[in-house]
Amino acid sequence: MPERPAPAADPDDPWLPLGAASRLVGVGPDTLRRWADTGKVQSYHTPGGHRRFLRSSLEAMINAPRRQRYGMDRLPDSRQTMAGELHRRMQRTGYASQPWQARLSAEQRDEFRRWGQRTFQLVIEYVAASKKAERQLLLEEAEKMGALYGGEASRAGLSLAETVEAFLFFRSPVLDAIVGHLRRRSADVAEVTAAFHEANAAIDQVLTALVSSHRGRD
Repeated sequence: MPERPAPAADPDDPWLPLGAASRLVGVGPDTLRRWADTGKVQSYHTPGGHRRFLRSSLEAMINAPRRQRYGMDRLPDSRQTMAGELHRRMQRTGYASQPWQARLSAEQRDEFRRWGQRTFQLVIEYVAASKKAERQLLLEEAEKMGALYGGEASRAGLSLAETVEAFLFFRSPVLDAIVGHLRRRSADVAEVTAAFHEANAAIDQVLTALVSSHRGRD
């Protein structure tokens, strides 16, 4: 049963509503509900039917040290790496001057950029995660972001080809961030290749979700 709209969160309340809790941990509402249902985070239902999540439980999850593969715990600047590489690629290729970009407002362009960066940050976290369950959750969240991206692009009037082109522009920066990190720590060829293929496979799944969402609105 869908949850009814909740009132705004009290900043001093230790229990957060769904939207605020989702923003705090950086995952979608469905993922957060699933975590609550499996006991990963503490939550309860109010008499009015709203979920509340214990802020300290969420913060402990964010701050808990995680065992990561490929030494990816030493890639804390992945967002900045991607943002910098994106800027350089835009300057180099003239991406920002593409004709369809003119149909988007500055706010829409910024929003799409943020979605892209968040989606590919999830891909990096997916490659790094050592636990199968955590990897599955991260991939599911990235796919949901891809579906959101596709649906919003369709609503903005972008064709499927234009939407895919915009999405794929983020592929190289994230792969460069992963491969560059592994090379800097002198990882062997097998490790670099495995991480590259895992990231590519995850991106393909996100792209499939994007295409399906866009076509679903045609």
